[in-house]
Amino acid sequence: PASTSPAKKARKTKTKSEPSEPDVELPLLSEEEIARCTTIAMPSLPFDLAHGKEHLVAADVRFKRLVERIPLKVFEEISGEGGKELNLFRTLVTSILGQQVSWLAARAILYKFTRLWFPELPEKPDFKTLPRDALPFPTPLQVRSASESTLRSAGLSGQKVRYVSDIACRFSDGRLDVRSLVAMRDEEDVVRTLVAIKGVGVWTAQMLLIFALRRPDVLPVGDLGVQKGMVLLWASGREGPAIKSAKALPEEEEKVVQAVQEGEAPIDGGEDLAALPTLDEHSQEPSKTPTVPALPASSGLTSAQLNARKNGTKTKGNVYLSAAEMESLAETWRPYRSLASVYMWALVDA
Repeated sequence: PASTSPAKKARKTKTKSEPSEPDVELPLLSEEEIARCTTIAMPSLPFDLAHGKEHLVAADVRFKRLVERIPLKVFEEISGEGGKELNLFRTLVTSILGQQVSWLAARAILYKFTRLWFPELPEKPDFKTLPRDALPFPTPLQVRSASESTLRSAGLSGQKVRYVSDIACRFSDGRLDVRSLVAMRDEEDVVRTLVAIKGVGVWTAQMLLIFALRRPDVLPVGDLGVQKGMVLLWASGREGPAIKSAKALPEEEEKVVQAVQEGEAPIDGGEDLAALPTLDEHSQEPSKTPTVPALPASSGLTSAQLNARKNGTKTKGNVYLSAAEMESLAETWRPYRSLASVYMWALVDA
């Protein structure tokens, strides 16, 4: 989704509870073992999607139009689609390549990165005939063996080279294993494992929880897009906020692709800077009759404040909503806050 980068936070210091780095270099796994660590059949959806939608509408009638008009492709497209896989290495690398750049630039950089190992691909991408998800992808060992200059030639900054190389090394020696992550019941355990990776912050880990592991109850409180969407929803009347969707114009897309190919795209090596998406057994049951709920008193917000933030006024920390405000406003969305977050992105995805 566009414009959802987390607000910049100070770099945090590692705590004793976080995974420590090995003192010595670990032996490499075989290609077959690495493949098992990176890729599995897409896990089945761990919740009932129809019930999740019904729950949100029952909690707040303003979700009704969102549910009717906005498809939840991340959760729906798997149904009936045989053979789909989850390649966690690809997912993490793609996330790193997309940090701090527009989605158009990220897609073009990914294509250029892929061509390092698959030069038979056309120099100029045609994403209509070959969408991003259909591209081939290198293995961790291939990326691990690539030189810094080679990776930089794809448009990666020095920091992103280090981040991508670190991910490749962790899969190559077995420190990262998609099977272990999928088996983790506690989302906080998943986050702790992922943030040990260079360049992966809580926000990126939460995006993986939503879009790769498809966990239903993740609320990325540091995401500006989700914040703005929540403001739009709560500041609206019974009909809910306007739903808009704007795609990049062809000429804009062409300019970005060309800039990446020529090495002129704005590359920011910034890390994932959010301290910012767990199934909660203590879900609050919404009312059976869909209504527009009153602002929760626990949020401390007024309608006037929401309208001011709708018009661009931010609060302390340069955010539209604080973490505590978001948690309060989203309390009745449990245990389907991931679904609600996708709807919030759709409200601001212009």
